[in-house]
Amino acid sequence: MRWPDAWKDPALLDLLKGTAVDSLLIGPGEELGPVRVRAQNEGYQLAAPSGVAVIKGEWPGVKMARGRNAGAGPTGVPWVNSNGWAVRLAMALRPQTTVWVDAPPEAGTFIVPDSYLIAIADSAAYGGRWILSLDAALASSLAAGKPDADKPWKRILQTAAFFAARKPWSAYAPVANIGVVSDFTGSNEFFSQELLNLLARAGAHARPVPPGGSFEGLRAILYPDAAPPPAPLRSRIDAFVKAGGLLITSEKRPLDDPYLWANDAVVMVSHRYDLVRFWNSGATGSFVATPPQGGKTLVHLLFYSMRGPDSATVRVAGRFRQATAVTVEQPAVAHVESLPQDGGIEIHLPQVSQYVALELE
Repeated sequence: MRWPDAWKDPALLDLLKGTAVDSLLIGPGEELGPVRVRAQNEGYQLAAPSGVAVIKGEWPGVKMARGRNAGAGPTGVPWVNSNGWAVRLAMALRPQTTVWVDAPPEAGTFIVPDSYLIAIADSAAYGGRWILSLDAALASSLAAGKPDADKPWKRILQTAAFFAARKPWSAYAPVANIGVVSDFTGSNEFFSQELLNLLARAGAHARPVPPGGSFEGLRAILYPDAAPPPAPLRSRIDAFVKAGGLLITSEKRPLDDPYLWANDAVVMVSHRYDLVRFWNSGATGSFVATPPQGGKTLVHLLFYSMRGPDSATVRVAGRFRQATAVTVEQPAVAHVESLPQDGGIEIHLPQVSQYVALELE
């Protein structure tokens, strides 16, 4: 958690007793010295520990413009700011690293209690951790002990505890049908990373593939880097194509617009191979993962609207017999209907909040 600069009273550490918070990022300055001393005495880490990478993120949700209008592409689909692709990229480039996402709410951000649920879940679903960062109004209300702070604060702690109790999920392997092959640095950094971002916004299940990464499970490879791949990588790509895989590269398409690349890739791969499809759900995101030693497939569902859907239908590709659903509030969601189909399973959800975990077997 990033300790609010306005919290100069060490007694406010009592708010964190018995919670999942074990690290505090406390600003400099003598006025916060007593807070640092007490926090250290109570066993809190006061800096990111070894093995943690802190990445700059965005406040997740539907991208809003002036006048509370939703930003969108030419198709009219609302753009969702999500940190999931950045988490997966950091994990792909630095395996065995824990990723913390620094994405505090900006001034003027419209926030409801469930905004914090989606902020935490947006990073945790992909294997990262959001640095808990309070908006100024909530921090002030908590410090003053105002009742209006109880609901959002309990929501934050409840959600943090939910994911802290499920740490093995972060080691699950991503399932994707599109791979973006790049070194993701230098002159390739913007285009390749924006491509990952826009593929996620388009609803595609893509994963970053560094030059030595695996192509296993992929239907298509996007190679956006301007320079030709080195010989060993070129050989692997040739083998992938000869085995029936699709290759999209700058040799065939100019490096002009990552938005066009992302949308063309979705069309070329075909929606028939979508891993997850939603109906009646609004602005959504999803991440499919499997445990390293085998077992139930895990599907994270994120609903980025101001509240979860009253009812929604989800189809997940794969041979599954049964689905169970878990939310932050409900260890077992009741009235979940699952209908196995040829090549997939259709799941009918009751009213749920903005995050749902599906376990499929």
